[in-house]
Amino acid sequence: MSNNIFDRNLKSGRLLLRRLKNSDVEDMYEYTSDAKITKYLEWSHHTEISQTRSFIIRALEAYENEKHAFLWAIELVSEAKMIGVMRIFDYSPQNKRAEISYILNPAFQGKGYIGEAIDIFLNYCFNDMSIQRIQAKCDIDNGSSEKVMQKAGMHREGIMKKYFFMDNEFKDALLYAITDNMYQNNQK
Repeated sequence: MSNNIFDRNLKSGRLLLRRLKNSDVEDMYEYTSDAKITKYLEWSHHTEISQTRSFIIRALEAYENEKHAFLWAIELVSEAKMIGVMRIFDYSPQNKRAEISYILNPAFQGKGYIGEAIDIFLNYCFNDMSIQRIQAKCDIDNGSSEKVMQKAGMHREGIMKKYFFMDNEFKDALLYAITDNMYQNNQK
């Protein structure tokens, strides 16, 4: 393990959140090569597996160099298959807040996996790390991501005008957040 404060395996019944591995390249390329999955993201789909391999190499280097950001692979335990990623970033130790993002292989969407991964993550942040606020953003037109945030207990805080520049235009973003108090109340 590195000096990164988030470098931990997190597990539920069906999922394992863990470091990426070089062997995840084919699983990751399955969804990073899909233009539909990157429609609402700030990066374009991968047209060659070498792009995915380079991404994983950079992520592996970041594990050793980053202290306050982390990228977990979401592994479906029953198949030993990496089906997506979850990232924590913009962590402020002083303010005890951070932001998350996530992406899931479309072949595994609609089965509750991303909600389960977020729940594992929120439990870790609020109960083990004493974080007070987690936020997430999505393109205003990304209704699927908005539903994920709502199901996770996050509340919409507003619209961030012209926040993303994608497809040669500025797009608005929805801002959602959950606090420790909100999370603990949802667990009762």
